[in-house]
Amino acid sequence: MMLRRRRRSSPLVRAVRSPAARVVVGSALLIAGAVATKLASDRDGADVVAERKRRYRLGAGEPPKQGISRVACGELDLTIGLLQAAPNGDGGADAVHEARKALKRLRALLRVSRPALDDARYRRENVIFRDAGRELSDARDAQVLVETLDGLLERFGDELPAGTCSRLRGQLVAGAQQAQAESPSSYNTVLDVLSDARGRVAHWPLPSQDGRATLAEGFEQIYRRGRRARRRAKAEPRIENLHELRKRAKDLWHAAQLLEPACPSKLTRVAKAAHRLSDLLGDDHDLAVLLEYAHQHRDLLGSGELELLESMVALRSQSLRRQAFTCAAELYRRKPKRMVKRLALV
Repeated sequence: MMLRRRRRSSPLVRAVRSPAARVVVGSALLIAGAVATKLASDRDGADVVAERKRRYRLGAGEPPKQGISRVACGELDLTIGLLQAAPNGDGGADAVHEARKALKRLRALLRVSRPALDDARYRRENVIFRDAGRELSDARDAQVLVETLDGLLERFGDELPAGTCSRLRGQLVAGAQQAQAESPSSYNTVLDVLSDARGRVAHWPLPSQDGRATLAEGFEQIYRRGRRARRRAKAEPRIENLHELRKRAKDLWHAAQLLEPACPSKLTRVAKAAHRLSDLLGDDHDLAVLLEYAHQHRDLLGSGELELLESMVALRSQSLRRQAFTCAAELYRRKPKRMVKRLALV
């Protein structure tokens, strides 16, 4: 019977198996682990610092001039970073959507700061941020139409024949895909414009003294404009009036977020209510845009489908508007000066 020959370990393996070597290897592993932990901690720390710089609210005790500049720079850095990454990642549509939201926050911040800015500077920056957002809107707007139609079909699905509005939906999906494919061509132009704006933010002539009163005045103007928009929308609930109320509610939402440390509990409630109002009116606006698209492309709808779509939109819109007006009545029930005083902004 042949005996199996015992395999000899290599000198390196035998050395590693020695007690002294095990101590050395163990120490090396501990050191390597500590280094890796430190590097990860440094990265996490850098992320935390970056997040604090971008945080969309003034810090407690932070001078308004410093805080507004910090927040504006943070939102611009966020927008620029998202757009730079968008063409190369799978989440390009989501990145662009987040960039558009950052631009809306910037415009709200600009309105809060308006009493400290001369008219020419305010208008220039507002138009730049507005136009940048519009350059990025096509792909998102096209996708919203798909989501709005899907929401209606799901809500009323039990009452609908199979395949309702299928040709219209196919056209909407194709349009969204085309818009998404064409979007990156506009990114470079927007990036150039926003990079220039980033260099100007630090030079906005914000007051170093009594900045709190200036921001309170800006908040009061935003709230007053919202009250006026609510009265117009209630008296004449046309699409354009409701859309104007939505924009004013979104400004109030972001302004309350920005100034939250001044009166956290009350401003948090204002922000939530304004956010809800904005969402309700936004959903209603999307329905109106969808119905307008359907009328323009009625050839994509079968017999009775346009009338069916109109009925679904009317029912859903009635519910959304009822909720929106209830929310708006509560949100804007106080006079502007009393509201500012209640929130301890001055």
